[in-house]
Amino acid sequence: MSGSMARPSPEQLLTLLKSRRVCRSFTEEPVSDDDLRMMTEAARWATSAGNRHIHKFLVVRDPAVIHNVRTVSPGMLTAPPALIVILTDLEAAARESLQLEHDHANWMDVGTAAMNMMNMAHALSLGSCPVTSFSRSGAAVMLDLPPHLIPEWLLIVGHPAPAPRPRRLGANAPKPVAARDLTWWEQPGRHEP
Repeated sequence: MSGSMARPSPEQLLTLLKSRRVCRSFTEEPVSDDDLRMMTEAARWATSAGNRHIHKFLVVRDPAVIHNVRTVSPGMLTAPPALIVILTDLEAAARESLQLEHDHANWMDVGTAAMNMMNMAHALSLGSCPVTSFSRSGAAVMLDLPPHLIPEWLLIVGHPAPAPRPRRLGANAPKPVAARDLTWWEQPGRHEP
């Protein structure tokens, strides 16, 4: 690895990660080709079990197609300017002799690709929201996918609409969670090294 590559400091990276939020409300401003390319480039550099790259990324900006996908996606609360669909290519999986029904690496690779895209969207000052509540077969029809491409994850993307964030108070207020609360050292329940 080259030492000349500019890298964010660990603190800068952590600040970026901590400031990313899910965005469900967008302006009508289109998302540029360059920004969408950067997001799919980030997805390409996510983990890929065995370096097999059985996933494809379908970028959709046609409002009619997005509307149709939304009819089978209860988790898509708003119509975004852009949608990126993470697809599993069954033909690529077959060439690699993968048995997807027994291999959970597929889901890990989908998740890391999605997270890379969401972090890149945030770095580009875009908002994004994962959508996992959708009919896979319905989305495949609405996207006119061939049978070997399976939609695994929908990522809605756009320029965030200004919206005040409602504060929940009292019993409905979210409890802050620190990394320490989620981390054990050497054995369950031990929060310090």
